[in-house]
Amino acid sequence: MCGIAGFRIGERHCDRRADLASAVHALRHRGPDDEGLWFGEGVGLGHRRLSILDLSTGSRQPMLSPDGRYVMVYNGEVYNFRDVRRRLEVKGRSFATTGDSEVVLAAVDEWGVEAAVRSFIGMFAIAIWDNHERRLLLIRDRLGVKPLYYGWDGRSLWFGSELKALRAFRHWTPEIDRTALAEYFHFGYINAPRSIYRHVFKLEPGHWLELKDGAEPVIRCYWNVLDALDNPAPGNEQQMTEELEALMVDAFRLRMVSDVPVGMFLSGGIDSSVVTALLQKHHGDVHTFTIGFEEKQYDESAHARLVASHLGTHHTERTLETSEAKRILPSWAELYDEPFADASGIPTYLVSKLAAETVKVVLSADGGDELFSGYGIYTSMLRTLNRRNRIPLPIRALGGAVLRSLPLDQLDSWSAARFPTLQRVHPRRRPMWRLCRVRDWLGSASNGEVYERMLGASWWGGDAATLVSGPRPARALADTYPGTFADQMCLWDLHNYLPGDILTKVDRATMAVGIEGREPLIDHRLVEFAFRTPVDMRRGSLGTKHLLRKLLYKYVPRELVDRPKMGFAIPLGDWLHGDLHHLIDDYLDPALIRKRGMLNPDAVERATRAFHAHDDLATNKVWSMLAFQMWYERWA
Repeated sequence: MCGIAGFRIGERHCDRRADLASAVHALRHRGPDDEGLWFGEGVGLGHRRLSILDLSTGSRQPMLSPDGRYVMVYNGEVYNFRDVRRRLEVKGRSFATTGDSEVVLAAVDEWGVEAAVRSFIGMFAIAIWDNHERRLLLIRDRLGVKPLYYGWDGRSLWFGSELKALRAFRHWTPEIDRTALAEYFHFGYINAPRSIYRHVFKLEPGHWLELKDGAEPVIRCYWNVLDALDNPAPGNEQQMTEELEALMVDAFRLRMVSDVPVGMFLSGGIDSSVVTALLQKHHGDVHTFTIGFEEKQYDESAHARLVASHLGTHHTERTLETSEAKRILPSWAELYDEPFADASGIPTYLVSKLAAETVKVVLSADGGDELFSGYGIYTSMLRTLNRRNRIPLPIRALGGAVLRSLPLDQLDSWSAARFPTLQRVHPRRRPMWRLCRVRDWLGSASNGEVYERMLGASWWGGDAATLVSGPRPARALADTYPGTFADQMCLWDLHNYLPGDILTKVDRATMAVGIEGREPLIDHRLVEFAFRTPVDMRRGSLGTKHLLRKLLYKYVPRELVDRPKMGFAIPLGDWLHGDLHHLIDDYLDPALIRKRGMLNPDAVERATRAFHAHDDLATNKVWSMLAFQMWYERWA
């Protein structure tokens, strides 16, 4: 696990060596154990190392192939490298190290890029320079666990694990992409291929890029989960459960390969409990880590404690206090160096910091909701569509037009501020809020558009268009995917929310404290299996995550894990009304908003006024603006 950076320039007289050294230094938190640089004619590669496999100096990077043809820097792990190594040894290859880096380089040399990467099971961002063909290769893992940004200005390409590395290249003047900014405020994150900057992109998961002398970059897809849908999984429910367990056991076995201690994040929910149960059964001596909250309505630590006790893990938990959050927020923009509004990054960082006291590798259970239809919004969305599709289209169109003509968003905020009794009602039960949602799903042209509107992290409806003067972000809608709409929502989240938000959050939080985060549930074989499985086995008689529950109940009593889904929410509104209120004064000051000119002052003022009136729906709006303003102050 590491940080990588590099460049390929068209102007051979330009010297970017100092820039690359600065870029690698900017990634020192991702690899505190070692640093390396390599330069060729018009090309440079840099690396920061966090030693996990083969702790010797033999696995230092940049790594050259024995014949000098290839030079590589690499971030991640190929978990099945020993199997790949054995296949290469049959071909006559010999190896000087015991780690996976040398195997990756040899596989590319032996089989070519696409065949090599198809043989890998793992998470990776790889950069390889081919001296013979004068080409640069950038490769990203199938699900997007490891980040890889690159810039292209028509003559030069520069890349890195995080944006802070790209900013070190002084030939480039960063310019905010207004479309990406609008996407951020709608979803709370920016997904590949966009970044917050024009001319800078994220390489999409499951893709590789090739840049040859005198040519434009060419991007190719080497894996897509949709290919698995053509081969539905056979078998009854019992057979499918057994196949699922076998796949999970093998995926977890590979992710336990390490020359340093390994731990597990445990929330006590379905996903983390089933991963922990299988790890404890097949490996034993598992260390589990949990973060709790003083506010009981957000606290899952008691549930995690019961599961850990039942399974017999070495369990560590810590309660998150507001004072700790206050210490984290000033460095939020450093941690997430692109606008990012998922506030669960705070407890993710703290549980990573807790784990770093004991282990150097930690597993999390992200991906279970996408694979096995677990999110609550899926259930509410299917109910909404069932009601919507019973209404004739002309009546839907007329009703949507009438409701759009009314200032429902402003009326909702005004009524919540005006009538204290409404402040004690859950926001989603307020009459005007419900009318806003009815307006959105009546006025939508398709099921996919309804889903995208419901996903709006905070800025949706009338205020959204006025906050940022940028074109509407274009993403493929959920109903462009194959299958039932239950399948389509999962596929949309697998391609968007999982890499853009969840995996970004875990990568930055773990790397910031010098540990490696691994994601066992999104082994690509498990992902393919899940989407080959009929949806009624993912949403069955046991509820959401039907097959996962069926497997989990073999190891953990049902009463320990059956409860409403909480997610990794935090008492953000309480904090911002209390000890962290100064952030609103500091960053959302009207004069500052006008001076920077990025956000509409009237929209900001309406949201902050609603927040001060204890309108809970305004909390996420205010937080997303704060996160952006903190980022802007640090980087723009």
